[in-house]
Amino acid sequence: MSHPQLTLRQLWHFVVAAETGTMAEAARRLHMAPSAISMSIAELERIIGSDLAIKRRAKGLTLTATGRTVLHQARTLLALVDELESLGQGTRASLRGPLTVGCFMTLGPTIIPTMLTAFAEQCPEVEVDFVEGYHDEMQQALLDGSIDVAFLYGAEISPSLLSAPVAVAEPYVLVASNHRLGTQDSITLADIAEEPLVLFDAEPVSRRILGLYEQAGIAPVIRHRSRSYATVRSLVGSGRGVAVLFQQPALDAPYQELRVVLKPLRTPRGGNGEPVPVSVAWPRSTRLSVRAQAWIEVATELFEHAAPPA
Repeated sequence: MSHPQLTLRQLWHFVVAAETGTMAEAARRLHMAPSAISMSIAELERIIGSDLAIKRRAKGLTLTATGRTVLHQARTLLALVDELESLGQGTRASLRGPLTVGCFMTLGPTIIPTMLTAFAEQCPEVEVDFVEGYHDEMQQALLDGSIDVAFLYGAEISPSLLSAPVAVAEPYVLVASNHRLGTQDSITLADIAEEPLVLFDAEPVSRRILGLYEQAGIAPVIRHRSRSYATVRSLVGSGRGVAVLFQQPALDAPYQELRVVLKPLRTPRGGNGEPVPVSVAWPRSTRLSVRAQAWIEVATELFEHAAPPA
């Protein structure tokens, strides 16, 4: 076996540059000069004997075919190194390095701040970055390796992913704070059958919302559609209609200052009215890093209805 010329540091620099898309952003994340990152990757390319990325000033880095292969192998190797380093440490406080977390945007306002605080208390040396997006986007990001783990609605997770339930999201009705039903303990779809609906129009939530109406035999009066959670809340707060959402009760956002109130939706037992699991997911084909495993463990310990990773 020959002595390897490449270093783990070079691989780490390349992975961060590939994931962030530019030398400048990689340098910012790693607290280094862009020229140092560029030189490190150039040396890695010299050792491998092939360009790993096409560098365009305006468009950032575009990986070559070899670069994509090296990126996959480098992630695997760095994850194994993480595991080796953790064997003699045994505590979360000793973990260090980057972790990129994804979150379906409707879950972000309540889950992400709580998780970041709890995780920082237990793993203070891990550098956590997070991205929000739609359900399909987050699943694709997990599969292409651009994020490590993600919070998703558990009912619609790809078989290419593994997941652990951490909470449940129940159906709620969002109404303006001065709405005629704003003082009721709960609301049925019959109560709002004639009300204009502001539909959060992103899968899998939208399909489940419309399924509730179909199950109740009610045709929704859709006034507005939006893929923005904040826009839905603002439209409801301004009196443009009501919204049906799936929320985690213990993690309700501070809605009062938004001039809206969240009321439990009372539905018949069974069907789409049942709570939806909120899960943390990761790629089935990828070995979890110790940082990602720690994130999953903290999540399952933190939230109500938690269960150990499957």
